[in-house]
Amino acid sequence: MLHSGGRFRRGQHGLPVGRLRSEAGVQLAGKRFLVTGGGGFIGRFVVRELLDSGAHVRVMELPGRGDVVASQSGHTDHLELFGGNLTLPDDCHRACDGIDGVFHMGVLALNPSGQDPRRCVEVNVNGTFNIFEAARDAGVTRIVFSSASSVYGDTLEIMDEAHPLNSRHIYGASKIAGEAFLRAFGGMFGINWVALRYMNVYGPNAGFGLVDAVLKRIASGQAPQINGDGSQSFDFVYVSDVAGATVRAMASDVTDEAFNVGSGEERTVKDVTLALLDLTQSDLKPDYRDVSVPMIRRVGSSEKASRLLDWRAGVNLTEGLRRVVAEQYFGNAPS
Repeated sequence: MLHSGGRFRRGQHGLPVGRLRSEAGVQLAGKRFLVTGGGGFIGRFVVRELLDSGAHVRVMELPGRGDVVASQSGHTDHLELFGGNLTLPDDCHRACDGIDGVFHMGVLALNPSGQDPRRCVEVNVNGTFNIFEAARDAGVTRIVFSSASSVYGDTLEIMDEAHPLNSRHIYGASKIAGEAFLRAFGGMFGINWVALRYMNVYGPNAGFGLVDAVLKRIASGQAPQINGDGSQSFDFVYVSDVAGATVRAMASDVTDEAFNVGSGEERTVKDVTLALLDLTQSDLKPDYRDVSVPMIRRVGSSEKASRLLDWRAGVNLTEGLRRVVAEQYFGNAPS
């Protein structure tokens, strides 16, 4: 065991650097992982990557929502579906029993959170505390938490991890709370952790986001709508890249850190809409709506993830949109 003093130099958050390099990471093959929200869009890709790495995976989802994971994974012998609710501490404790590492991805999403802030707090704040507490009680050694770029709020500058957390939305506030809980559990109980601040994640059949919304309107013969002039810009990152970063964070020897997960490619709403119209060979034109919208530039630097996690996005936006259109619009699913 490393002691707090002596020859071990202490890292940014007071942890011995020796611990950061030798004890923090969890090997994947043969280990047991819990993925909360593993039936969700990003979660399904994380589960698949873990199974491909030889891990055993328990997916915690609301009853009936985990079936899609089994149908898509191809590794059902190493996959366990656990029907449970994050808001129930007993469910969380049973889900964490016998687990080596936790990927906490279960969440009430952005739009539902805005519609029902109290429910957002119940799931994203209380539920997050419940799963962290259960992980501690079960002796889990490492947690990877899916945070979001929403923690930064609306900004006009490229954000690195030192950017102030200035969200003015209940969803972003709930993610800030989750990160704060992680730091507390790390400091008080010695749990190793990493928080990942996902940028604008997209991919086939996401069910949310700009790319999905534009494709659905094109498919229904409706002109895609653009609020204002479409100059708002975002950092779009493909879902398989996000899953890769998430799994890498578990295996990494880095702890007590938050990372942006993005492509670094800045594209406007107009750029993406026009690209999708072109890829779908549509004759529709954008419907520019004369409404006042704030100037938003939500683009993150992922240099820290590149440096410490040895991760960088591999799918550029052009290729990513091509994949989405091929599968979601034309129905050509990958083999």
